[in-house]
Amino acid sequence: MTKCKGCGAELQCEDKNSIGYVVNNEQAYCQRCFRLSHYGDTKSMYSNFVTNEKILDIYKKYSNELFVVIIDILDALVIEQDDLLELFKDYSTMLVVNKTDLMPVNMTDDKISSIFSRKLFELNRKYPKTRCAILTNKFEGAFNEQFFEVLDDLGVNRVVFAGRANAGKSSLINKLIKSDYLTTSMYPGTTLSDVEIDFGKYIFIDTPGLVDVNNYSTHLNNDKYKLSKIDKTIKPQVFQFVDRQSYFYQGLLRVDVIPKEKSSIIFYINNNQEIHRTKSENADDYYQKHYSEFDLKVKPLSEKEYSIDGEQLFVIKGLGLFKINGKCDIVVHSLSDVSVYKSEVSI
Repeated sequence: MTKCKGCGAELQCEDKNSIGYVVNNEQAYCQRCFRLSHYGDTKSMYSNFVTNEKILDIYKKYSNELFVVIIDILDALVIEQDDLLELFKDYSTMLVVNKTDLMPVNMTDDKISSIFSRKLFELNRKYPKTRCAILTNKFEGAFNEQFFEVLDDLGVNRVVFAGRANAGKSSLINKLIKSDYLTTSMYPGTTLSDVEIDFGKYIFIDTPGLVDVNNYSTHLNNDKYKLSKIDKTIKPQVFQFVDRQSYFYQGLLRVDVIPKEKSSIIFYINNNQEIHRTKSENADDYYQKHYSEFDLKVKPLSEKEYSIDGEQLFVIKGLGLFKINGKCDIVVHSLSDVSVYKSEVSI
């Protein structure tokens, strides 16, 4: 069996509408990968999610190897509330917290390191086979050097890269080997099977991303996914309020606030999108009036109520963060299929 070097799909010449199609057997990359890499053609995306059951079977093939578990920075903020690491409890693992450069500029590398040092100290008690953890950063060369030093310290040369969909596994491997060997895209579901890459004395194994039902990206199509994708350092959107207000992020999110004192709310989302604010008594009318204009048409959204006393950060996977400063009650309207997480992290 010959696999596509970009996504791991089994290559075939019979059905051009099926994954793995190549014009001839001399091609190393399937047509899907070729069109995705050269033309940005994403028409086949989202229809090819690999089931978690199949991915777990792939993991079993490499059970004796080191697993590098890639965690998106937003997911990592609530990793102790997630069941991701439970899937790797029997495997020797290294954690890599990825995309740290997306955090606001006030979140320095030292602050991020301090946050996750505390988190990982507690996680290591629960998952003793977690051997180490490192953070990516804006300086690619510095991370590469540190990564290979860790592998050499552990005496490891075969590494399996694993984690949630769109955590950045394939992109990270490409950075480590300084090549565009693996096919990457902004959308989850690009890698379809395991792909082995020889790199000097190392063998890297890329794997498909695990589907997270608590992530917005799992439930959005290509066009709508662009709304939620954060690909640049976040610029906070800050609002002060003393009376009831409602905040809309397209049709993806609505937050109603009922203040008990002067308070503020800060959104950390896609920089290309703006939060709309209106008085709460006008919120339902606003939503109904502009419903047809929203990029995501979900009605009604699920409601969750919280009482805030001080500072509280909320994480909505695949969408972003928002933080409340002050005393107030809030109602969060979001997709019923995703969870809203409260984080103890201060940013």
